[in-house]
Amino acid sequence: MTQSVDLLALSTFIEGISGRVLDYALLLAAVGTITMALVELLKAVSRARLFFQRRMIAGWTGGSPAVESELLTLAAGGPDNAATLYDQPSGKMMGQIQAAANVALDFPTVYPALYGFLTEGSSTVGPVADRDRWKTFAARMARELPGPGAERTQLDVEARESTQARARLGNLVTRRLDALQTRIEYRWARLNQTVAVVGGAALLYYALSTVAQSSHVPALSRLLLAVFGGLIAPFAKDVVNRLAGLQARR
Repeated sequence: MTQSVDLLALSTFIEGISGRVLDYALLLAAVGTITMALVELLKAVSRARLFFQRRMIAGWTGGSPAVESELLTLAAGGPDNAATLYDQPSGKMMGQIQAAANVALDFPTVYPALYGFLTEGSSTVGPVADRDRWKTFAARMARELPGPGAERTQLDVEARESTQARARLGNLVTRRLDALQTRIEYRWARLNQTVAVVGGAALLYYALSTVAQSSHVPALSRLLLAVFGGLIAPFAKDVVNRLAGLQARR
């Protein structure tokens, strides 16, 4: 004997579950919104981006005073403007650092510390490394003019090889700066997410502790609920939108 499924009862059951989930999601979405607003306020007041990016760049350069001084001179007009460079979005900051790197590559004898740092580990074509070949050629071109005849022909050969070395160095430096930007943005996003989760969990724990005075919720249960809520609060808005759309279609 075939038994039919009571679709009306099943639909009512599912709708009840979605309604309860929506209530919890609305609460978590509110917690997430409040937490993110507080995080943004904290970032603006404390200038956290400035200190974070300054530390990331210092770690990247290995804490070398000479490299950092030349970098700030080319990217920000001098060490006095370091805060202006670091306290801006990573994309804009890295654009200025890329421009500084290009100048250091074009004038390796003027900015030897930054040039040496950027081109460390460059490829070697023939008996001479690219960084040494280009630096030697750039220094020669800065102090003498090409002569006639065989000397000019030899200079043309050196110019072709040195120009190719400069192109390889430019690609190497660009990839290194891309990797640095990716690392900075990833760690900044993870730091923001961690602060938001911890802040959301703390806010939920405070709210649950207030409610627990009348409902006798155990401390361990409050802690577990707060941690779980803090983890999913940043994504609660998506749940609310989807469940609200589902109820609207009903």
